[in-house]
Amino acid sequence: MATEGSFTRPDISGNNAFGVWASPKAILGLSVLWIVLLILFRLFDQSDFGFSALFFDPARCAATARADGHGCSGFPLASWPVLSGIREFLHPFPVQLGIVLLVMLVVELVMGKRWENAGVRVKAVLIGALIIGPGLIVNGILKAFWGRPRPWMTEDYGGWLPFVEAGTISGYCDTGNCSFVSGEAGAAGWLMCLALMLAVYGYRGMAWLFGVVAVAMAGLRVAFGAHYLSDAVLGFLSTIIVFAVLAAGAEGRLAPLFGRIGPAIGALRRRG
Repeated sequence: MATEGSFTRPDISGNNAFGVWASPKAILGLSVLWIVLLILFRLFDQSDFGFSALFFDPARCAATARADGHGCSGFPLASWPVLSGIREFLHPFPVQLGIVLLVMLVVELVMGKRWENAGVRVKAVLIGALIIGPGLIVNGILKAFWGRPRPWMTEDYGGWLPFVEAGTISGYCDTGNCSFVSGEAGAAGWLMCLALMLAVYGYRGMAWLFGVVAVAMAGLRVAFGAHYLSDAVLGFLSTIIVFAVLAAGAEGRLAPLFGRIGPAIGALRRRG
């Protein structure tokens, strides 16, 4: 627990503004976890597909099927007013918080604080992670070009397209707003990054609150039939990885990471 300062104005100098989350070990561990999970989701693709069945009602789908065969209302939780209201509230929440952090950062810079201040670094990295993670990587690249149909688009869930396993590039979904990975889960991952920073600075109650909200935000996308479990989990982790990389860069800790990767690649080449 931090013993001085606060999240909004930590006034902690040095290279420890992010705790363990700026370490090369965190980046490597999270990246390996992402890859392992992707492999598992591909190996056990029917489990990924079947998880969505927990929230699917075939009878409701048959009763609400569109005449052209392009979908139905087979995921009843998506129609629950309370859950829909929660989703509508949470959808813009990360961006709204990002704007608040940006305003706070500008004010601190105007007041004379600079990069050496931990609060400046934390806010800058959080803002950068929101832009690069959910903004660029998730929505700008993966969702736009991987073409994975959403659950409600697939044949067994009342849709018209085949199931595509996680990570496979396909041309089935050509809307530019497809399933792999979940944009809202990526934004939820950003809320988890905020929760991690709150924990680093000793605000454990707030950290738990934001953590629960983050998981719920990602989980609703699966429950609503908008994404598969793999989309939510991998999208969630993607933003945390981006955050860890930016945090390590802000603290000048990326050099050790590349120092480990280089020899590893060289060893693989020699074996080949």
